[in-house]
Amino acid sequence: MKNLILSLCLLAAAVPAGAADEKLDAAAHGIASAISQKPAGLTGLLDADFFRQVSLEKAGSILADTWKAYGGVVAVRAVRSESPLRGHYVFETDKGYDLPAAVALSPESGRISGFFFGQAARHNPTLKSVADRLAKLPGSKAFLVRRLGGDGAALEDYHGSDELAVGSAFKLYVLGAMIKERLPWKKIIELDDADRSLPSGRLQDWPTGAPFTAYSLAGMMIADSDNTAADMLISALGRRNIEDDLKALGHSAPEKLKPFLRTSELFRLKSDSEATLKYINMPQDERYVFLSSLASRPLAASAVKQSPFGVARVEWPASPADLCRVMDYVRRDGGPEAMDIMAMNPGLTVPEGFAYAGYKGGSEPGVLSMTWLLKDGKRNWYCVSGAWNDDVNDLDQQAFFELMQTALNAVAPAR
Repeated sequence: MKNLILSLCLLAAAVPAGAADEKLDAAAHGIASAISQKPAGLTGLLDADFFRQVSLEKAGSILADTWKAYGGVVAVRAVRSESPLRGHYVFETDKGYDLPAAVALSPESGRISGFFFGQAARHNPTLKSVADRLAKLPGSKAFLVRRLGGDGAALEDYHGSDELAVGSAFKLYVLGAMIKERLPWKKIIELDDADRSLPSGRLQDWPTGAPFTAYSLAGMMIADSDNTAADMLISALGRRNIEDDLKALGHSAPEKLKPFLRTSELFRLKSDSEATLKYINMPQDERYVFLSSLASRPLAASAVKQSPFGVARVEWPASPADLCRVMDYVRRDGGPEAMDIMAMNPGLTVPEGFAYAGYKGGSEPGVLSMTWLLKDGKRNWYCVSGAWNDDVNDLDQQAFFELMQTALNAVAPAR
């Protein structure tokens, strides 16, 4: 189940700490009990403001769907309180899941004004169980968990050196090239029409000539996966320079990333099956000219084919080991700016105990990829990376998210 926010307000009203904790705990147990086949008593549990945003029927449907996916709650574990009226919990279910939950109370009524469910994961997780379950999925899969620095030992390795399509995770190489080429973070880059792409992101809707710092573009590229921001940075750096940097950034087979596609080029190829087949079958040197010939074609989201066709040949290939190496490059050479950018969007629920979490993922039809850079409280660094491709069948995004959340939980420092 995708992360689901119903209404989680920022509340600042003060009440006695002990009373607030009791109210929060009671509310958490109340919403946990409502996770059932037929949720009941919601009007007495949820604040009236809640129902101005979400109907009673919708709230009941969400709770029933949660029960169907993960089972009933058998234990509620408090994690932390952000304020007297807002707390975080883990619900343990009878199907063997840990479900992160957050609860907010109305200062007036004391009832729940909002709740949030994070990505569920298996209770008492192990990395071996993640690899075993990943292996049973159709298509091509790869998974790696590695310590960084020191001996660089792999804690779990399931085809971790296999190169799969990784979608927007390729943007890690753009960030790495910014660092290697020493592109100034404060450099102003103006939006050129040639760099407009399609969502994800918002910059495609900005006016021509709009100015952005390289730092702002990198933040939008990594945290929001803004495709136009990525293409602007590729233009600023130069495609050939990025290609020349790939080996230093840790990619094991740089030739497979040439030409280093812009997102707009991928969309144009995905909009025309004939163009895709021509591109796949032509020599590498001719591909650069062919991509230039596509640049004048209109770019429309409605034309992009929503199928996994060609993901093994028209994409950005990288292995989990490659992605861990570029993450490590950013860690070692990127400085505080790059590390802050990496930490803007954690992807999934990062367990308690990590002092730092950087993330980049990627997805398109037939492609899922997720990679984290993590530091525990003892200053140990880890990389967790997984990818799944299938050029025939649709991917079960929920199943992959659950596996990767389980992996994060398994690596997390003991509570």
